[in-house]
Amino acid sequence: MNHTGPSSPHSLRRGNAVHRLTAMFHGSEQTRLLVISPHLSDAVLSFGAGLAQAAQDGVQATVFTVFAGTASPPYSPAAQRLRGIWGISLDQDASPYRRKEDIAALGHLGVDHRHGRFLDAIYRKSPDGQWLADNVPGRQKVAINRQSSQGDSDLFSAVKADIESVVDECTPTLIVTCAAANGHIDNEIARDAALFVAHEQGIPVRLWEDLPHAVFGLDAVELPGGFHLGPPDFSSVTTETWARKVEALKCYSSQMLMLNGPDKDLFAQLEKHARESSPHGGYGEKTWAVV
Repeated sequence: MNHTGPSSPHSLRRGNAVHRLTAMFHGSEQTRLLVISPHLSDAVLSFGAGLAQAAQDGVQATVFTVFAGTASPPYSPAAQRLRGIWGISLDQDASPYRRKEDIAALGHLGVDHRHGRFLDAIYRKSPDGQWLADNVPGRQKVAINRQSSQGDSDLFSAVKADIESVVDECTPTLIVTCAAANGHIDNEIARDAALFVAHEQGIPVRLWEDLPHAVFGLDAVELPGGFHLGPPDFSSVTTETWARKVEALKCYSSQMLMLNGPDKDLFAQLEKHARESSPHGGYGEKTWAVV
């Protein structure tokens, strides 16, 4: 599938829309925020404080999680191992359990949710019939086979169509999604589909820093042709909204079994990273405008 990028650096801007989240969230009841999250918990991990701040400022906010569909057995060895870590047995349907966690987390932040129909990469196969996800020996992580975000043109087109439907429903004045600097194919598909939809409809876009991956270092952000990252913006939030992010993350009990524990304090890592990234101290999250 071939796509063309925007014709000018300003084509993602609608009128005099302000890109800085801190400016857009100041009491603007006209702001409608649509967050495109690849997976359940991704948006809250990377942009939870921003979501809490948006809700506090009266912004109408919705999170659409793309890869939240229901998978049926057989499962890849990687999916079987991850489900074991999550505390979900193979005879349980993990998807409703995880979607319930997401509803609780987003409800705690005060934002709406939409759940997509597509399967997480750990449940998918490549065209040659091989599982996309492989186990990494001795580690909890899995390796996702690399391919371009548009390598599966049918999947990319379907994701883009569903994002268009959610955009039509929510009529956002701003879209926020992942930078996909962690190299995950699902993240790249969600990001690129969101970028093309936003470009076609003239909606400004910001990309979040992928957490917790950024704590340990990320790859360079490689956008589709014609799209470019603007300068990073670290949007500071209050102690209260940071606390709401932490509380919301705890709703993802299955993911906390993997991300948090005695040997890896997720919340201390996120706080340390946020303080080190902040130019003015305090808490916050980093995003980039797309031009």
